[in-house]
Amino acid sequence: MELLSSEKRTVKTAKGVIEYTFERKEVKNINLRIRHDGNVYVSASVKTPVETVENFIISKTDYIFRALSNFSHMEFSKTGMQYISGENVTLLGRNMRIKVEKDNSEYVSCDGIYVYIHVKRPDYYSRKRNLLDTWLDVQCIDIFSDIMSQVYKKFEPYNIEFPKLKVRNMTSRWGSCQSVKGIITLNKRLIETPRICIEYVITHEFCHLIHPNHSGKFYSLLQVMLPDWKENKNFLEESFIL
Repeated sequence: MELLSSEKRTVKTAKGVIEYTFERKEVKNINLRIRHDGNVYVSASVKTPVETVENFIISKTDYIFRALSNFSHMEFSKTGMQYISGENVTLLGRNMRIKVEKDNSEYVSCDGIYVYIHVKRPDYYSRKRNLLDTWLDVQCIDIFSDIMSQVYKKFEPYNIEFPKLKVRNMTSRWGSCQSVKGIITLNKRLIETPRICIEYVITHEFCHLIHPNHSGKFYSLLQVMLPDWKENKNFLEESFIL
């Protein structure tokens, strides 16, 4: 998607001034993003008046300030995470407690309420971190692959090959698609969100295998494949911050 221009702007709201980066792009709607660094990004087409953009931002005041507050808390939690009993792990929209168990075998297990880190040395920080990260990587592959298989059934009439899945940490998007190579890349943090959000992102990327853009045909296909995609998209963007 071509970036036409970009500038820093501010807008006054009832809760204070919001500083944001305004980008002119070839997009249909006004898009709002709050990225991992806490910066607010808004994009709109060249035909959209600045006043319309700022009214849109003002209408999202509560969401923006709530998201920024949640983001700051999340970043603090990540920075201070010690991988000890009582800390939280989020999986498919559910917060589960960590329990560190001293064990001769080292592995991670989950009963839906607790995530157990079995480790020989409960005070060994890096080992606990590596065990949990590896376990989460496996959850990503298993769950994302399962949802991709379900979504693929809807796209079989289009005679596309089942895409290759890649999972990695991304700071500004939930997923991406390399249509020519047949690769869908998903953000590892997507595992924190409910299945309906994961299904939305995967369906969105599958549509790009057919329409590698955000044209009217792309959105028409997305509407057919996932009629409630707008609700799922809004829930994802308002509940989880990159």
